[in-house]
Amino acid sequence: MIAVIADDFTGAAEIGGIGLRHGLNVIIETEPIQNRNADLIIIATDTRSLRADMASQQIMQITEHLLQFNPEFIFKKLDSVLRGNIREELISQMKVSGKKRALVIAANPVFNRIIRDGIYYIDNIPLNETRFSSDPHYPIKSSSVREILGTNEKSPLYNLKPDDKLPETGLIIGDVSDFDDLKKWAEHMDDQTLLAGASGFFDALLDRQKFTRSKKQKIPVPIGDKALFVLGSTFPRDNDFLSNIEANGYYLSNMPKEIYFNKNFDPSCLEDWVNDIVKGINEQRKVIASIVHSPSNEPDIAFRLMENIGELIKKVVERIDLNELLIEGGSTTSVVLKYLDIKKLFPIQELDTGVIRMKIDGFPNLCLTTKPGSYFWPDDLGIPPDIQRFNNIAYD
Repeated sequence: MIAVIADDFTGAAEIGGIGLRHGLNVIIETEPIQNRNADLIIIATDTRSLRADMASQQIMQITEHLLQFNPEFIFKKLDSVLRGNIREELISQMKVSGKKRALVIAANPVFNRIIRDGIYYIDNIPLNETRFSSDPHYPIKSSSVREILGTNEKSPLYNLKPDDKLPETGLIIGDVSDFDDLKKWAEHMDDQTLLAGASGFFDALLDRQKFTRSKKQKIPVPIGDKALFVLGSTFPRDNDFLSNIEANGYYLSNMPKEIYFNKNFDPSCLEDWVNDIVKGINEQRKVIASIVHSPSNEPDIAFRLMENIGELIKKVVERIDLNELLIEGGSTTSVVLKYLDIKKLFPIQELDTGVIRMKIDGFPNLCLTTKPGSYFWPDDLGIPPDIQRFNNIAYD
């Protein structure tokens, strides 16, 4: 058995998709459970959004639990652009597992995300000049991986190339320019090293260790006839955007302005939004729930809106039998899972890199599909082009 600890849900799902690609039996859990009948167990946390001390404590507890099952190795799935409590979580996991060093391979050539001489680039643009510099939760202010992770005398940080010799202790952040570099880094796998990073590195590790079962044939994706797409981005758009979505045959249900602009809104406003979504599903089968308003000055509004979304989805699921729930962003997904009390999921299809469809324990007729906010939905889901461009603004 291989174990993975992910710092957000879409990262966990992305790893699950790679497991499917290798023919593995995969389970995703939102908290450690005793059932271990799988080739790949993924614990989906939301530590990226926690305080560093809380994240560290949670990682220590999960690592201790997983070690009881003697996994072949435990991989730490991190955000590919190094957002979150990375240093603190790695140090905690190293301490519990008795590892002397951590190897972090965050770059992913699949998305033209590379690290060259310690500088992070996306499509050859320095990271701090991309849209991630405006991330509302973790704004990236430097392209230097050493500056992003920060220095610490107790755990020295090194930036190395694939052919360099690893130091005996500390954190190593590796340069990656292409897929050959990922393969070279995978060769550094040993009992003294905690392996961490993005999905591309995990894929290379499975290849290196030959963790592959008989490949399963890819089948078409029959999306259920009652589907709700949840777009968590609050990026402002004009009325043309809304009109274009409706022109493509989707029922658009935008968050009422009373909810968006007022944290003490009347509960009846949420009920009105639920009624609107239920009406749309009954009449047009596929609904897009969005948050399209001008920017607000409310502190930490994104966290409140995610809770509002969680409560919304819970009420909708109680009112109507959904077949498909499609959500962008790991933090939004984690909140929805919390409200629906979902603790175990089974990946069944990798629709595209990072876009994973899952069956849900306790909801036999409902499938959940998630993707990171910065990825695109695949074309065969039939999401209008305007949604694709809008959706790709999201950060979580």
